[in-house]
Amino acid sequence: MTEAGLDAAAHSLRTWLNRQQFSDLSTPEVTAFFTDSVAAWATDQGYAVQREVKLPTANRQNRTGRLDLQLRHCSGKGRLISIEVDRSTKEWSLEKLVHAAELGHLALWLRWSRTPVALPIPPTVRLIRAQVLRRSSGGWAFRLIFLCGWLWGRWPGCGSG
Repeated sequence: MTEAGLDAAAHSLRTWLNRQQFSDLSTPEVTAFFTDSVAAWATDQGYAVQREVKLPTANRQNRTGRLDLQLRHCSGKGRLISIEVDRSTKEWSLEKLVHAAELGHLALWLRWSRTPVALPIPPTVRLIRAQVLRRSSGGWAFRLIFLCGWLWGRWPGCGSG
């Protein structure tokens, strides 16, 4: 698949996530919600989903990384899709995704937070930002607030970052 395939996967996932909503979840529950939502999207698209998949040596002092999700199309065609789901800007997550892309995978980073990503995102990785609100009760809420994917700095119609 070309970069168009990477953009199409990011756009499809972003569209799927825009239909999801939650409220009053703890931080670990929000991460689980997004991870489960990505898995549901993948299954709907005909992919087999694996969680916590070992990635062969991924840069950091030959440390083996684990990807949150890895998708393989059930038809056996197409490239693997490697996905990380994070609340914070984890440089290690980005390093794993860059390495996955070097191995030929499509690489998507779903990051949920109120703050923008401060790291430069290489063209081989697509960032999907899910903005969430923290309620005064302490839980997080997400309801089609604004989701923006990364396409050379931004999706058309989206702000940068």
